[in-house]
Amino acid sequence: MNLVAEPSASISALIVEADAGLLEAYQQTLPPQGIHLTGVSSLAELEWLLQAGHAYDVLIVDLGKTDASERLDWLISLLGPQELDKAPVILLGDTQDNLLLERFQVWGGTDFLRLPVAPGFLAMKTRMAIESHRTLQTSNDQKKQLEKLLHDTRREGEMASYIFYSNLLDQNTDSIRGFNRYINGCTDFCADLVLARFSPSGSVFVLHADAMGHGLSATITLSDLVDVFHSMVNKGYALPMIVREMNRKLHAKLPPDRFLAAALIEIDIQHEQISVWNGGMPPVQLLNRKGEVDSLFESRNMALGILDTLAFDSSVERLPLPHEGALFGCSDGVLDQRNELGDAFGMPRLLSVLMRNAAGGLTGALVSELKNFSGLPSFDDDVSFYYVHFHELIHFLEQRQFASQGRYRQFEIAPFDWSLTLQGGQIVAQELPAMANEFLREMGLNQPFCQRAFTVISELINNAVDHGLLGLSSDIKADPEGFSEYFVLRDKMLRQLKPDAWLSVSLRWQNDRSRTCLHVCIDHSGEGFDVERVMNRPKNELSGRGLILIQKLAARLDYENEGRRALVILE
Repeated sequence: MNLVAEPSASISALIVEADAGLLEAYQQTLPPQGIHLTGVSSLAELEWLLQAGHAYDVLIVDLGKTDASERLDWLISLLGPQELDKAPVILLGDTQDNLLLERFQVWGGTDFLRLPVAPGFLAMKTRMAIESHRTLQTSNDQKKQLEKLLHDTRREGEMASYIFYSNLLDQNTDSIRGFNRYINGCTDFCADLVLARFSPSGSVFVLHADAMGHGLSATITLSDLVDVFHSMVNKGYALPMIVREMNRKLHAKLPPDRFLAAALIEIDIQHEQISVWNGGMPPVQLLNRKGEVDSLFESRNMALGILDTLAFDSSVERLPLPHEGALFGCSDGVLDQRNELGDAFGMPRLLSVLMRNAAGGLTGALVSELKNFSGLPSFDDDVSFYYVHFHELIHFLEQRQFASQGRYRQFEIAPFDWSLTLQGGQIVAQELPAMANEFLREMGLNQPFCQRAFTVISELINNAVDHGLLGLSSDIKADPEGFSEYFVLRDKMLRQLKPDAWLSVSLRWQNDRSRTCLHVCIDHSGEGFDVERVMNRPKNELSGRGLILIQKLAARLDYENEGRRALVILE
């Protein structure tokens, strides 16, 4: 069936069961007004015409004085929703049945005119009905197009979000036992991010970021952050340098009104310490085994991207690594989540959840608590948090570290020599272990070997700087307060390092087809030490775990020049 006529200069109208005299009057007066009127005697004849494919711009139906309800029922059954969408329907009649008229309107009829209707008035109403119907059609078509566009846009957004954000997460984070995270965006594009990666030293770095704003414009700012985090952690750079480079890159690229709050953590199993930098994030919480807060790492720095390099502070807070308990961090979307009464979730509720779930299952418990508290189908803001369980993580890292200590024979790599000497402030400004690690990887040495080499080189350089150039004693780190004091004093002394102080690193790869090994030599201009006395001390006093670890990882460790030169062989 089709009620829509082909476009023409006049209006084609079909009138059903009209009074003979009224029909004659209409047929005489309407054509001069541009309305061509065709009359049919019954609804049955109308059905036949529609089935035969006749088309009209408007349908006018006279309900008559009797059986009006039955006629409306038949009309409704005859004209389904699709036909009703194609042309307007005008009813003529003198009925007072309000329920019938309400049914007509609910069904979708255009207008009801009470008889008698003057021809001029009918012509006006006919034109108005057609104009209104066409406007409605246009509106409905536009609505359908908009719905399709929104649907397609939503699907494209979901796909783009999946590809973009999954790549940010899955390709730039490592699977680490003892580390759990949760991320939930309030839009297709989430502006929160939680990543964790291994460094060549075996440390675990955690990045937790919350970009300003919502949606794609906020999420896209995370890309540069992830690039820096991924590349610099892989190369073995220290936490302050990573943070400094993140800020430099974001400050150069972000608009003046944009910034990125972030917290970065390094969990260093070799030196048994935690380092934290917090710029604009809620406090990072150090929890004991009961889930109680032992320490808070408040935000002491500006968010990334606001300050230039000279004004930016990349110094970190450090404390000894506990063997029990956990580290917890969350975005402000957790604390600021509101319920129907407008109350925020807040810190007291969060601490209560942490204590109740210290033994495990925190992620599911906290998410459930947030959802129950809000009573809403979705969160107000992007929500993210992470939880590091120390006992499980330390065990995992120790197993991973010593599983990679097998001897890797790489006969295809030709012999080479590499050396570098730094003086004064350059010793502080450059990351020698990272530079050495990057060089070894570029030369083709495999990752397990490079990791062992990085750990050894890093430990030897730390010893050379701390105890040789600065003259610091490890005894200061005997208790937690002394631990913090040690690093405060170290940072102060590094800034005062004499210009003529120097430190040298040399690497020599030996390959004689029967034996491959790396010779490492660390030289410095600082104070030496009594090598025999130090090396004969009990194992638990050998500078914490440093020298013990080197002896486990290296085939040989020797000191020359009164302890100023360290020689190591790695096979």
